[in-house]
Amino acid sequence: MHNFYLVLKTLFVGLYTVLAALSPAIGGGDFAPSQPVQSGDASTYIHVDATDTGKEIYKPRSEGGSYRYGPSMILNTDGSLDLWYATDGPGDITDMVGYKRLYHGGTCSSTEKVVVKPTGGGYDDFSTCDPGVIKFGGYYYIGYTTTLDRRGIDNDICVARSKNPDGPYEKWTGSGWGAEPQPMIEYTDDPKWWGAGEPSFVLMGDKLYIYYSWNTLDMTTRLAIADATDENWPATLQYMGECIPAKNDGDSADVKYSDEFGRFIAVFTEKRFSPDSYIAVWESFDGLHFRQSDIIKTNTAAYLHNCGISGRADGHIGVGDPVYVGYSYATRHEPGWPARLHEVRLSLADAPTADDTAEENVTMQVEKRRVRAIPHVMTVKAEKQTYTISKPTQVWIMAFDTDGYTFPVLTGTRLYGYDRSVVRFIGGLMIPVSEGSTRVFLNWHGITGDFLVTVTG
Repeated sequence: MHNFYLVLKTLFVGLYTVLAALSPAIGGGDFAPSQPVQSGDASTYIHVDATDTGKEIYKPRSEGGSYRYGPSMILNTDGSLDLWYATDGPGDITDMVGYKRLYHGGTCSSTEKVVVKPTGGGYDDFSTCDPGVIKFGGYYYIGYTTTLDRRGIDNDICVARSKNPDGPYEKWTGSGWGAEPQPMIEYTDDPKWWGAGEPSFVLMGDKLYIYYSWNTLDMTTRLAIADATDENWPATLQYMGECIPAKNDGDSADVKYSDEFGRFIAVFTEKRFSPDSYIAVWESFDGLHFRQSDIIKTNTAAYLHNCGISGRADGHIGVGDPVYVGYSYATRHEPGWPARLHEVRLSLADAPTADDTAEENVTMQVEKRRVRAIPHVMTVKAEKQTYTISKPTQVWIMAFDTDGYTFPVLTGTRLYGYDRSVVRFIGGLMIPVSEGSTRVFLNWHGITGDFLVTVTG
């Protein structure tokens, strides 16, 4: 059955390219910048309710353990919701950043697309995951977790930018923006632990607040601030301190600023991957000192993890805006992580809510989705991220679709940007010219990628 679908998808790939070429360009992030607001009343606490059991926005594939987790969400003026998340990758790639636009509260969406993936032989060669997204100064910025350690530990944080939510994205190089990524935040503790990652952004005037996980023995949340007026703002980061202490078997915090209630709101899951899981809500009036204010358990899924909360492009929740919380969840027996979206209601209370035993969550039944005959191609890549050659070698360009299939694309690929004194190409055949290394860029009907070629003697 697997081979049947593989052949069928390869035959239909030409139809996909025609449909992709007819797709309109995607705009968004079109709310006016938020204006300074007065800090809220510290004698009150933010309260967040999930009003129903939500909507499924991702069903795992019928085969294997596919996932979509760690949503970062931007609300647009037409009510649509841009959604970025971590998705499983093909071959020698572990994670990538996927994107789609949700409409009508998540009842329908655009086709998925990979917008940030590892750079072959680069600093993020292994993985790009846990996206946090903000837009200012005409650019969308995606912060993401990566590591050079194939065990998935000792992580750092990188960042990429684009004029459009669905790319193409260029990466922070340490001094500017280009193709060779360098970390924005480096982990400096014991490398045997998970490290730094899972960034979240809020723009406050000309200051960019950057929240991120710091995971040694326990996972805490830290804050750095950068100068948003500087195009190379990652070079201006100033560490401000720890703002949320170790969590109750929890994970990363996603932070927004509520203009209506005059406070920062952080959400993160606790008792994750357990039948008693819930979403913790914390708040801050200065962006650094947070306190617990509420939990979201009623109507949410058991075994949940890696949640996010929606806001406008600058990380603010405007007065009257619909607000959404999304997360992934699991079961004890089924592979794969579905994703769910809830519209939530924000209000104020006179006291915090901290006792999760007073509420009950819901055990959801995981539904798998069927394989599509016509492929929805998410990305393309060379069969390997890096090649070391000393003689003519064939390189295959592979498509990766939403069903997890990889299959060769036989036409329509353009290779460019490489050093012709190192390697040349005849079709898909790499011809070594002289010793050295060069990055090779590829474009297949607007979907881009790269791989590294090293020629030895």
